[in-house]
Amino acid sequence: MTLVNRRVCEDLILLVAAFFAVAWAIARACVQSITIDESTTYLLFVDRPFHWALFPSSNNHVLNTLLMWVTTHLFGTSSFTVRAPALLGAILYAGVCYFLCQSIANQFSLRLPLFICLTYNPFIFDFMVAARGYSLADAFLLAAIAIPVWHRLKGGLSLRQSCILASLALGLSFTANFSFAFIDLAVFLGVVIWAIRRRETESVVRIVEYCVLPGLLVALLICGYAIAHWTRGEMWWGAHSLSETTRSLVQSSLYQLDPRFAESGLYKLMDLLKPSMLPVLAILCVIQVVLTRLEGSWLQSAHARWLGKFAAGLAGIVALSVLLHWLAFRYENIPLPLGRTGIYLVPLCTLIAGIIAAAPVRSSISRWCGRGITVVFICLACYFLLCIRLNYFKEWEWNAEVKDVYPVLARLNRTYGVTNVGASWSSVSPLNYYRAVSNEKPFPELTSTLPYPPEGKSIYVLNQLFDMEFLEKEKLVVVYRGKSTGLVVAVPPGGVIPATMIEP
Repeated sequence: MTLVNRRVCEDLILLVAAFFAVAWAIARACVQSITIDESTTYLLFVDRPFHWALFPSSNNHVLNTLLMWVTTHLFGTSSFTVRAPALLGAILYAGVCYFLCQSIANQFSLRLPLFICLTYNPFIFDFMVAARGYSLADAFLLAAIAIPVWHRLKGGLSLRQSCILASLALGLSFTANFSFAFIDLAVFLGVVIWAIRRRETESVVRIVEYCVLPGLLVALLICGYAIAHWTRGEMWWGAHSLSETTRSLVQSSLYQLDPRFAESGLYKLMDLLKPSMLPVLAILCVIQVVLTRLEGSWLQSAHARWLGKFAAGLAGIVALSVLLHWLAFRYENIPLPLGRTGIYLVPLCTLIAGIIAAAPVRSSISRWCGRGITVVFICLACYFLLCIRLNYFKEWEWNAEVKDVYPVLARLNRTYGVTNVGASWSSVSPLNYYRAVSNEKPFPELTSTLPYPPEGKSIYVLNQLFDMEFLEKEKLVVVYRGKSTGLVVAVPPGGVIPATMIEP
């Protein structure tokens, strides 16, 4: 096989991986139950007049909500149209990752696992599907980073066009999710510095205008009202230490191997390697940076110098965003990123490690260290592929079977005429979503009460993870049980509904 044909084949495999990621995301969007956060967004901000989509709330990711309003009003409400904006983000994200992997890594043995780690990471993948703003925010953030890369490698964009497009991307990233504010600011500063260094005859003021005004105008146009009316009470979710932030990102990224593969040798190997992969990757990256720096490898060619500057820029962006978060936490008591609110750190750190692995080397020691990083990437890629899931989000795993419970309630209503329904706080909003989009309304809108569901109902939807005490206190009898979660339908003994198990 010639070098050209080999490269075409490699590119085709990478494209197949990208298309499969998007196809799997679409399948998940169609199959998975609507979760509490998704349904709350729909019921409060989408299934209402348009101006509600601009309402200031931590649950309202404005750009995503606006697009949800458009897709559901144009094409009707379904799990697909509700999640369509997130899927648009997934398509853009996969495309940008494809371009960045092609630009960073010459060796296919690194390029493919790097792409898989960027896109198939179960943490990232969940939010490529869920009807939240993280998918769009992540996609536009990486697009803003990729635009200067495109300018250097492809040359199709002028400096002014690159600045304007990067600024627009950052503005859209912020409007998709306000938790990206600090990272968007850090990337903005990086783009400004890059543009000023390449400005040639353009004035510094003009460059800053190109970088600032487009994104600022987009942000003010889309979410100016929400920003103006934002309250501190909405900023309650987060971590209270950087170690808590780190743990949340690691746990989400490594959650969880699909038990269907439990008997395979690869599953057992990945389960064994799980605790060591990320620490080993971090150690090898540090060693490789030191070795290549001592060797002067980053200076041996124009491409090597560019890789070094790109890695240093990304590392500076990550460090600055973490510092800004920490200062806001230290002096303003704004919580640090936790799980999904720090999701942007995962692809950025993955890219940094990928660039280090792709670094040119001079000695056999650094060559073997680079190969070690590549091997870890291959192991992580295998791990992530074994984590691929279809029926639940890690963040809302307890909502995975709500869509199966709603038909049970509708059937019980038709059979026994029961409309007096109570539910656990975790199921109220999803059940109200399915009620809102159904052709019939078998029971009144449910209300959420804490810490227990309301008493005196004829039928309950409960989660045994949260409601076992209430279930036992009311002496309720389970008549329907979910297959994979603690979700149950329960009735009081001697009520209208017979206390016998119901078949799905």
